Amino acid sequence: MKEVFQQIWINGQVYLLLYILFAAAMMLESLYSNVRLGRVLGRIGICILIPFIGLRWETGTDWLAYFNVFYTPTSSSEYDRVVFGIDEGYILLNHLVYQFTSDYSYFLFIDAAVSLLTVYYFIEKSTKFPAMGVYLFYTSYAVTHFMGSNRRMIAIGLVCVGFLHLLHPRRLWQEWPRWTVPFAGAFAFHRTSLLAIPALMVPRRAWGPAWVIGGLLSCVILGMSGAPFALLEALARALSQFAHITIVEKLMFYTSGGDSQSSATFDVMGQALLGVAKRGSILAIFISFMRWGEPDEYTQSLYNVYVLGCGIYFLLIGSPVFQVTSTYYTMVEIVLLPIIFSSLPQYKVPYTIYLLIAPLFLLISALSPYIELYVPYRSIFTTY
Repeated sequence: MKEVFQQIWINGQVYLLLYILFAAAMMLESLYSNVRLGRVLGRIGICILIPFIGLRWETGTDWLAYFNVFYTPTSSSEYDRVVFGIDEGYILLNHLVYQFTSDYSYFLFIDAAVSLLTVYYFIEKSTKFPAMGVYLFYTSYAVTHFMGSNRRMIAIGLVCVGFLHLLHPRRLWQEWPRWTVPFAGAFAFHRTSLLAIPALMVPRRAWGPAWVIGGLLSCVILGMSGAPFALLEALARALSQFAHITIVEKLMFYTSGGDSQSSATFDVMGQALLGVAKRGSILAIFISFMRWGEPDEYTQSLYNVYVLGCGIYFLLIGSPVFQVTSTYYTMVEIVLLPIIFSSLPQYKVPYTIYLLIAPLFLLISALSPYIELYVPYRSIFTTY
């Protein structure tokens, strides 16, 4: 961790600068508790992040792979190999943008804008402290999930929009336009978004602390035993005759060690334990919040979504390529924590201290696995 921080301090100051800017915006927002000010700060924050992510050059994971997808013509003999496994929605977006410009930077900017604006829409609709939501998004998710998979980041944003149906007390089938459209869009960009469907059926009342703690401890034990991953391996073998289906081929690839090379470049278990500690602290905060306050149904529903995401994460300890699917659920923390903050003004000082310290370590942790891909940060302005 010390070596990583030194590299960031020397060559990656832009990440620390953004941390300071977003933290200052969060402090200013919390100090004045003005809804209009919060929205202005939140919108400025997301407008800073869009070019930061959209105008990067050879920075982040999978950059070259998506670069090749954009530039490989459909008539090329390499086309089928390059786009194999790429979802149709993403390919369509590539083709549409290419009709107007052959500059990949324009495409990446549009891709980042679509994904980040959907995330911000979810933030602003959910909490009175959107600047805090942007700050938490940057420190926990922007680097890891939005400076890598161009497809999944749009899917994550659309899934978040789909969760907004929980704001309305009507039954799931009565609210079907509010979630079917964004979830269909998410599926078009990344098939793994199907795994977020169970989140639509969470109860409106928060699960009791005893059930949550017992269930998640069981998930940790099972995850440490490797049983869930062994089950995925068995499923891949059983479906091997359908290897021509993309999702089956991907399952076989990753369960057979297809991600072992990337996993070997960082401490998988160390990262997993840090993730467990982070999620455990957020769960502890919310459980305490339920004892001190009266969260509304929307907040309780999001908490249940978060619990499901923690369960998935804990079950798949040691397999980061599968753990990443829990992001569709745990992303709700970027609005859960601001909601709690607004409901417990008497604990503003210790809560703010926690929000200033913990996310900084999470940001450093997000950069550390593939730091050579993120540091130094390169943009089109430093390349052209």
